[in-house]
Amino acid sequence: MQLDTMLSSLILFAFLATILLAVGSYAAYKLRERRRPRDPQGSSSDEPVFFERFFPPTQQADVERAPEDARAS
Repeated sequence: MQLDTMLSSLILFAFLATILLAVGSYAAYKLRERRRPRDPQGSSSDEPVFFERFFPPTQQADVERAPEDARAS
């Protein structure tokens, strides 16, 4: 096999693998989005469903009011 044929085959394989991975990633995203818990009222919000946002304390008064496990770190 000549070098140019081998490199062309390698580029073609890399291109096809990229396309297949992109399609697979999109399918996995859509499957995960489908099983996402819905709001009982049917309204959709932009708030995260799976995670709770953490706001680090910025002032000394906030540190004093922070939970014990937050002060340890």
